[in-house]
Amino acid sequence: MSGTAKLLASAAIVGLGFAGCNQADPKQANEPTSAQVSTTKGGKPEAQPAPEELAARRSSGVELLRTPDGGIQPQAVVDARGTLHLIYFKGDKAEAGDLFYVRRDVGKERFSDPIRVNSEPASAIAFGSMRGGQITLGKAGRVHVAWNGSGKNERASGMFYAHLNDAGTAFEEQRNLMQSTTLLDGGGSVAADCLGNVYVVWHATKKNGAQDEEHRQVWVARSADEGKNLSKEATAWTEATGACGCCGLRAFADGKGSVYVLYRSATAEVNRDMYLLTSKDKGKSFQGGLIHKWKVPG
Repeated sequence: MSGTAKLLASAAIVGLGFAGCNQADPKQANEPTSAQVSTTKGGKPEAQPAPEELAARRSSGVELLRTPDGGIQPQAVVDARGTLHLIYFKGDKAEAGDLFYVRRDVGKERFSDPIRVNSEPASAIAFGSMRGGQITLGKAGRVHVAWNGSGKNERASGMFYAHLNDAGTAFEEQRNLMQSTTLLDGGGSVAADCLGNVYVVWHATKKNGAQDEEHRQVWVARSADEGKNLSKEATAWTEATGACGCCGLRAFADGKGSVYVLYRSATAEVNRDMYLLTSKDKGKSFQGGLIHKWKVPG
């Protein structure tokens, strides 16, 4: 990543996401590409920043950008070349809308044309700060996205995943990864590495099982072929910690086949302790550890 920090804004500054694999592959001829064009609003080109404003951005060491096309809840990753990859939500209501992907190459001031991520219209959500879409980069810079479904209808319900196609022109059809789980709530996460492994992680309860927070568990669906095929979800850890229903979690992967998941537990109705799950065998098994206790008012 370049020395210049990149922050995004949609009327306020938003935190930058983390790339799972930010090593660009110069030999990858089919790496996602797109022409640099002006973002439009209402069919007219948006006004471009004045030269003095651009100079101020560069000299400050922090670059402030607006999310394209009035989008909200942006999530961003930056690859080894300095290319900015961004997804954002757009819709009339936060309860049901669409996710869009854009990119901005180094030295460019404009984002690419937006590409819709979800194949099922209005199947994404931006309700609350933790349930929006999540983005990461995998082998050869492929973009992977996971998101909570809006629940607008049966086709829009579940934990969804999609990745950018080989040509970089569209996303493959979205897939619901929830086969044996139910009651998705707090936001899921996606991680990938340079070896082609992809992990989609969320917390939920078993179908036909107890439906309270103390019986929620962290679940993982794995792929070893860049997301083309994903396993049925499996429990990451069998320890009975529960999972905070309205809390998000976050997954990370390194280049050595290790996977890490951070989540908050739910025990005795008041404990929201932070746990770290670690896998050294590409997500096949996890070990957990308590890293921070937090007891909320009863």
